[in-house]
Amino acid sequence: MKSIDVLPCEEVGKKITFPEIPVNRYKPKLREELEKGIITGKEALKLYRAMLLQRNLEYMVRDLDNKRFVPFEGFVFRGTTHLSVGQEATAVGAMSVLSRNDYITSNHRGHGHCINKGLFAIYEMDEDELKKFISYAEENQFSVDKYDNLLNAAVDYHVYRTMAELLGKQAGYCRGRGGGMHIADFSVGNLGANAIVGGSMGIATGAAFAVQHLKEKRIVVCCIGDGAMNNGIAHEAMNFAVMAQFEKGLPVVYYVENNQYGYTGQQKGEVTGIEFLSQRGAGYNEAALHAETICGMNILSVREAMKRAKELCLNGEGPVLLEANTYRYWGHNFKDKGTAYRTETEKDAWRAIDPVEWFKNELIENNILTAESAEEEWNKARKIIEDITIRAANSKDPDIKDMYFGLFTDTNSNDIGDKYKTVNLLKKPRKILRDSEGKILARHAVVETLTEEMIRDKRVVVWGEDVAEQGGAYSATYGLLDIFGRDRVFNTAISESAIIGTGVGAAMAGLRPVVELMYIDFILMAMDQVGNQAAKAMYMFGGQFNIPLTIRATIGGGKGYAGQHSQSLEAVIAHFPGIKVVAPSNAYDMKGLLKTAIRDDNPVMFIEHQMVYLEKAVVPLGEDYTIPFGQARVVKEGKDITVVAYSNMVSRTLAAAEKLEKEDGISVEVVDPRTLVPLDINTIAASVNKTGRAVIVVQACYTGSYASHISHEITLNCFSGMKCPARIVSSYDVPPPMAYTLENENMPDPDRISKTIKETLEMG
Repeated sequence: MKSIDVLPCEEVGKKITFPEIPVNRYKPKLREELEKGIITGKEALKLYRAMLLQRNLEYMVRDLDNKRFVPFEGFVFRGTTHLSVGQEATAVGAMSVLSRNDYITSNHRGHGHCINKGLFAIYEMDEDELKKFISYAEENQFSVDKYDNLLNAAVDYHVYRTMAELLGKQAGYCRGRGGGMHIADFSVGNLGANAIVGGSMGIATGAAFAVQHLKEKRIVVCCIGDGAMNNGIAHEAMNFAVMAQFEKGLPVVYYVENNQYGYTGQQKGEVTGIEFLSQRGAGYNEAALHAETICGMNILSVREAMKRAKELCLNGEGPVLLEANTYRYWGHNFKDKGTAYRTETEKDAWRAIDPVEWFKNELIENNILTAESAEEEWNKARKIIEDITIRAANSKDPDIKDMYFGLFTDTNSNDIGDKYKTVNLLKKPRKILRDSEGKILARHAVVETLTEEMIRDKRVVVWGEDVAEQGGAYSATYGLLDIFGRDRVFNTAISESAIIGTGVGAAMAGLRPVVELMYIDFILMAMDQVGNQAAKAMYMFGGQFNIPLTIRATIGGGKGYAGQHSQSLEAVIAHFPGIKVVAPSNAYDMKGLLKTAIRDDNPVMFIEHQMVYLEKAVVPLGEDYTIPFGQARVVKEGKDITVVAYSNMVSRTLAAAEKLEKEDGISVEVVDPRTLVPLDINTIAASVNKTGRAVIVVQACYTGSYASHISHEITLNCFSGMKCPARIVSSYDVPPPMAYTLENENMPDPDRISKTIKETLEMG
């Protein structure tokens, strides 16, 4: 299905030109928009009240920290908070033109995004929807009895849940798991704030891909700060969003609220080489991402720009890059006074165009408010925040018995029936031929599984490096492109962070992605997206949504690929709570476990060994079977010693066991955990308690390997019956070497496994 020939040096003397990038092209006065009918006085007043609500909430956070406001005696404000006082126009302006169904992602300075995305979504709700929104208010210790209308009750309840989350309370949107830097409200399309600078850019891009793939009429607004634009994921995400193979650009707006400083690093004249971050758009497509810089202190400028950006995205002309120039009046956080790196002249200049004061004066000038009524609006907003803060501060703390709530869900897609079945295939799938014993290669089991699951569920989409025509480096996806087409199977750039991050976002937004990294070594390029995003999001956001994401990666060794293509990094991934880790050792398990992974509603790291790819096992033809996670298999029964091994080490252990039994009469029991997270310690412990001795075999290096965890669990569960300590067979504490002699010695082989088994039997 090769579509474009890349030909050499065709054009001579060609010059590349770029579209103009507007700067501050629209800075209206309120009267201008009132006269043109762009906005009504009622709408303008609603915007002003939203700005007051946002500013007063953040003033309250400051007052809680410095004890100017004490909700009750002994109250202590905990955590770190990054305030955005001065940036109200950017948050209110942008959120006010989005629909309830539009998605946003936010950042660690995102209180305004959360408050306003929810606020303007509430304004869209009818009476029944408002009743549903507040239906759990009593359960969250928020009485609505005193309210005489549903709208006011819903608004206050929304602000209450936001403040409760900032204070780490059970009533918070994330049940106190996320706090101010990680707050989400999936019910109104808020996919969550992110404390990792730029961390949400891949997620937003993936959500936009899901929106496009599912043909939904909504957009994604990725709210980021200026610092994020200097992070690697920024380039990877924006490049992903404009890939030419997509029929239309993804419906995502990269919305940069440029408050001029990262922490203390200044964007202009210091840490970048450009004056406007919108200039970055010129590098991505011929439309330069429709980039422009707008005045983020003028709420009307923000609204106009976001309306145009939304229209572009809905018309299939996204993505869009918007830079809103704004300013944070206070420091990066409470520890930073913001004085060492900023002058009073600079701060005064920005305060002179304060977005709240400017808009208040516009309302007064146009007779929508008087000076007195404007003051009343401020006092009213402050009173609301004070009352809500007292209620939130006195609400319940999360119960420690619910410590694990949200970490994993026990749901899956096993029982979907034909609801999501793929009806039209581009080509009839080929049958994987079995040999005379009914065996196939493990890599063929992967292809067969993916084919079956993609037919079964059209939400399953595959992407990664070289997975399309090539079928991946090991042909484990070969042929899928011909069957399902490029909208279900496509190549990405060599952008590991984007591959994982977009998978997270797409999973949040309704797909069941299977994303591939060519080698597990490359996951180190994407550890933020794996460890800080995929693994943490469900728990951090209070279990509001599932992340049915499967990350496939190969591990190797034995081919001379050396230090950056041969590592076994499963312990690194297993260290992050919230992600399951699977390491099959044969073709049968490869198929059954991969099906389970794809259907699981949790993120799964699925590790495929290149040597296992080339080994055959019986895989029943036409049988749709799954293998439960956390269910180890006793591969070989024995009575003298237990050896625990997984992935490629199982076949090597079996070779050692057969040799020992034949030559020395030693009876070895071999247990394959199959999944490391969850780990079936019960089956392992039953075996060790029977034999009294244990050896764990892993390909990883010794220090910090997953074998240490298994050994610890064996000690906890089997100590009284053990005749000697558990032993570990592993690689040496060196990066995998290339030279045959060194690599051959480094990786555990049957001889070294046999030697350790004998030594263990001689102990105790």
